[in-house]
Amino acid sequence: MKKALLYGGMIASVLWTGNVVHAETLEKHTQQVVSKIETLPQGSISNPAYRGKVEQMVTDFIGKKHKDTKINRVASFQMPNGRAEITASTPDGNTLVVTEADLGQIQILSIADLENIKVLGNVSFKEMHTEAEVTSVTVTPDGKYALAAFRTGDNLYHANKGKVAVVELASQQVVKTYEVGVGPDSVALTADGRTLIICNEDEENDPNDENEVNMKKTKRPGSISMITFPDGDVMHGEHVELPIDMNNVENGAIYKHDPQPEYVAISPKGDKAAVTLQENNAVAIVNITEKRIENIFGLGITTHKADLKKDGTVSFQDEITARLEPDGVTWDPSGRFLITANEGDLSKNELKDGVKSGGRNITVWSQAGSLVYDSMNLIDEKVALAGLYPDTRSENRGSEVENVATGMIKGKPILAVAAERANAVLFFDITIPMFPVYIGLVPSAGAAPEGIHKVNGRDVFVSADEVDGVLSFYHIDQ
Repeated sequence: MKKALLYGGMIASVLWTGNVVHAETLEKHTQQVVSKIETLPQGSISNPAYRGKVEQMVTDFIGKKHKDTKINRVASFQMPNGRAEITASTPDGNTLVVTEADLGQIQILSIADLENIKVLGNVSFKEMHTEAEVTSVTVTPDGKYALAAFRTGDNLYHANKGKVAVVELASQQVVKTYEVGVGPDSVALTADGRTLIICNEDEENDPNDENEVNMKKTKRPGSISMITFPDGDVMHGEHVELPIDMNNVENGAIYKHDPQPEYVAISPKGDKAAVTLQENNAVAIVNITEKRIENIFGLGITTHKADLKKDGTVSFQDEITARLEPDGVTWDPSGRFLITANEGDLSKNELKDGVKSGGRNITVWSQAGSLVYDSMNLIDEKVALAGLYPDTRSENRGSEVENVATGMIKGKPILAVAAERANAVLFFDITIPMFPVYIGLVPSAGAAPEGIHKVNGRDVFVSADEVDGVLSFYHIDQ
């Protein structure tokens, strides 16, 4: 705690210059502050008394830079089969690949002209397995191939291995497949195209009740797969599966006998991957270079104001204590910090301890597991101001923060946050990643934004709105 207090004071001392924040002060000392925060012990956070002042100063400073920023939903597209979950774009930003989960296929779209989006074709994996369910997709750096992960009917009784299909985009043909772990749920590829990371969740769903998983009785731990492609050649990959050992993980980690990798994001340098373990309330850091899991840390709990009553009135007067249970994760552009979208997954009072599921927030972490930012109730409050807060979900997870993505827009690092139940995407400036500054939100065109993706080479984010299969495109003009 002494370190936390010390660095809280240090942050204030290097940034506080009276009643104003000087740009040169912020820019000069940002890296110094970042480096110090990285050394904080796991689970600590800087002195709130100092943080409040500094956060307001940073907000004022960054906010001035966005006084003319405009965020608009510039296009939407209804998918032909009413399905959309995860998207990935080619390096030129002209082609978008979209997963259609239970249909077992991907759609390939031309988005060169957002006013005239066209379907170029689709690739089905049902011939490879009748129960194929596509869960995630990414595109190689040369734009020639899509790498799509799909499940093959795994459930409580069947530990069927999943697959990664290599799809040649020009011919729209599967040209290679790789067997991975059970229940692949998310994939990410390094920027050089040499390493693919796969989250094998292995949920052990009861086929008689897909919404029911008894975590106390699950017996098959999930895993993390790595496929390395020498010289980026996706036709000749080598597969390694990394087991996950959570026995010594503390700070609120749960169900340690059954780690369930949910979502993966790769650092900008390509040397690390962050993997959320949603049901376990934890995050794993993978050392890609050394092909090992170098750290797993529990995420603890968050306590803040919330609306916990479904009564037709939006009022944030209650207090919530909740496990974070993150779904999506991303890195800040510096690669020093990771940002989690704390959706929640377990039942309301699963452990009978009064702690709820899902933080209703985003949080920023050092790679060592130090908490450096908690948005607390900010997201619910902002969507409420826009008239989008789902009061019918107050007793559950509120706006339900589903996913996050980052990207550079005209030299500024921008974070997009998908609030699934609010049908909205919120945007933050993360120039100083431990102090994200909210800059606005836009309602999605469809219901329930699931995946959020920064389109390569363009000042555009796209959300895949899962309920009705709509794609929403957001342009940031600064």
